[in-house]
Amino acid sequence: MNQPSRNKRERRNAGWVWLFFLCLLIPLHLWFPELGTGALDDTYSASASGKKAFFLLLEMESYNTERNRVPISVFLQSLDYDETLCLLGPARYPSPQEWSAILSWVEEGGHLVMTANQSHPEFEIEALNIQVKYLDETERENLPVVKNENQGTEADKDDEKKIDSSDLLEILKDKHSLLEGQATTVFPDAPSIIWQTNARIISESGQKLISVGETQQAIRQKFGEGEIVVAASSKIFSNQSMIDGGSVPAFRLIESAGTPEFFVVDESLNASGTSKVVALLIDPTFRPLTIQLLITLLIFGWWHSTRFGPILSSHILPRHNIVSHTDNVGNLHFKNGNGRALLQSYLKQLFTELHLRQFRGKEHRVIDPIARRMNTDPEEITDFLKQASALAKSKKIKRHQMGDLIRRLGEIRQAARHGKQQG
Repeated sequence: MNQPSRNKRERRNAGWVWLFFLCLLIPLHLWFPELGTGALDDTYSASASGKKAFFLLLEMESYNTERNRVPISVFLQSLDYDETLCLLGPARYPSPQEWSAILSWVEEGGHLVMTANQSHPEFEIEALNIQVKYLDETERENLPVVKNENQGTEADKDDEKKIDSSDLLEILKDKHSLLEGQATTVFPDAPSIIWQTNARIISESGQKLISVGETQQAIRQKFGEGEIVVAASSKIFSNQSMIDGGSVPAFRLIESAGTPEFFVVDESLNASGTSKVVALLIDPTFRPLTIQLLITLLIFGWWHSTRFGPILSSHILPRHNIVSHTDNVGNLHFKNGNGRALLQSYLKQLFTELHLRQFRGKEHRVIDPIARRMNTDPEEITDFLKQASALAKSKKIKRHQMGDLIRRLGEIRQAARHGKQQG
């Protein structure tokens, strides 16, 4: 049995490839891998500024810890009051509508931990009269900064002060850069820690948890049946801080909000606060539409790469018979309006087969056998051949006349061939 050609095997295997990718796309409606939020400092990131190590610590030390990627105003409708919601330096702060939903949940018994993003730490909780603002120049100068080997010399500091005043970006960066201060806490197992900050908390009724110099860095405040912990920096939760020994004060700060058994770390504010193009398509809101679009494109590609219908013959076509060739030649002459050439060619071929030139003067030796087989008079056939030769040279012949002539000549030719086969 002949083996299928290589091209046929490749086409057959290509169909399985399309089916394989289709089977991969359909289950994505039910399960989709977590691909992070696009932020470099979220709980998915393993970079120095990320918070993945702290999230793993919460998972290890608590009964249940999870991430939230659903819009926070929707998620709070199903969040229990014995859980602690953590907003750890979000890429964007809650909107007024989201703040209203969060504070209503806290007032009824929820627990909230809110830390500022060091890139833009200023925010306000109007209902609690809590503000987070940048440190002013006086506060930065009076902050008890920790000395380390990485700090520049006095000459370097003098050079930094000589920065061109026209370079506004450099001035703002230096003005709002993070400072490492020696902080005091209310936690018995971490009374003193290194705290990185560029902001402070303004609150009159909150209980001070962490302070650097005269500035409040973390407070706890009762609100209704629940509690809120606000911190001016989220650097304590970074992966670098976990390496440097900040895991204990970071966990104690989260624990200060209430129950240490159930934690939810929100990532929806990171997902909606970072600029995304392709990542927006895999957002839970638009993900079903994206998967349907991919399936449509996959089916469209499969449709245009696969042959449908009955099995086609081999691409090496068999030779056409003489009838098919004659039809094609006739169609070409009909389109060009040159049908008389066909009659001339047919006559020339017929005379060649009958060898009339060889029997010049003795044509009856060829004509008589043909007439006998056709049951007709030899003179009639001779006159017909002369008439056909004359009409073939005439330009006034019509198409239906040529058709009649060719059919009649075909009968003569068949009779002549019949004699040869018998001989």
